Amino acid sequence: MNSKKIYLSLTYFIITLFIYSQEKNIQKRYLVPKDHFKEKYKPSDSLGFIIKNGDTLIRVDRFISPKGVAVPYEYKDSTFLELYKKIAFQPIHKDSSNTKPMKYWKDDIRIYFSENMSKSVIRDVMEFAQKIDEEVDSLKISKVKKIEDSNYVIYYDTDYEYLNEIKNKKKSDYWISWNGKNQIERGYLRIVKSRMFSEKLTTQKIRELFFGTLGWFYLQDDLDCDNYVANCYSDSKHLTAIDLEILRYHYSYGICKGTSLKTFEAQHRQCKENLRKGLPAGRFIHPD
Repeated sequence: MNSKKIYLSLTYFIITLFIYSQEKNIQKRYLVPKDHFKEKYKPSDSLGFIIKNGDTLIRVDRFISPKGVAVPYEYKDSTFLELYKKIAFQPIHKDSSNTKPMKYWKDDIRIYFSENMSKSVIRDVMEFAQKIDEEVDSLKISKVKKIEDSNYVIYYDTDYEYLNEIKNKKKSDYWISWNGKNQIERGYLRIVKSRMFSEKLTTQKIRELFFGTLGWFYLQDDLDCDNYVANCYSDSKHLTAIDLEILRYHYSYGICKGTSLKTFEAQHRQCKENLRKGLPAGRFIHPD
């Protein structure tokens, strides 16, 4: 081989190696939201940007985490995700495709029962709550004796009215409030006693409403009535496999919490595309 061919071969090898190394480096780069970039990075850190689903994402070669914990993506099939989205994201109105952001409890749920709530009702409700506590990570539920230690109150309408927002409702109902991160901070569950003909019925109604407050869930019309995520009455409702799978996923760390439906879908598309290409799916950041 003459010197010219050797030179060309070496040049080709070097260029190929350079391109490969650049591709590997690109794979290590990160895309961060514009707001996070402004807060954590300098302008010189930018390697360009892309527009994805209407959001500006800045490319950087190092990831500066916001306060929180990075966790890997949890894969779920499309059938489950379609059901989950219908339950976790409240529509703006019944026939709207637009939704409000998902809601979840960040802190432990500490329940106070009004004084006239019977011991048997309290026991049965707490058995239900403890079953959820045991089955669902990142969701802790307990009973407290003093209302000042609580962030959740369960009471009869014939007791002290703890909240004006549901004071005059004719049916048993709940009310929850959340902060700017869509983290639920307080809950009130009011039982209209005159509509409860037995303690069993009271327990069933509290369990049904309590389940809904765990994520501001939108109950579905086309599911079997035994499920708590079903929008129908049944005296045999119990924690089904569907109920538990929804709760576990809602409180798992492999999903970004408190997001809009648009963001939720975009993250899943990107992570699944990465998996399809044989790349790491991605990591989500959760508040610590």
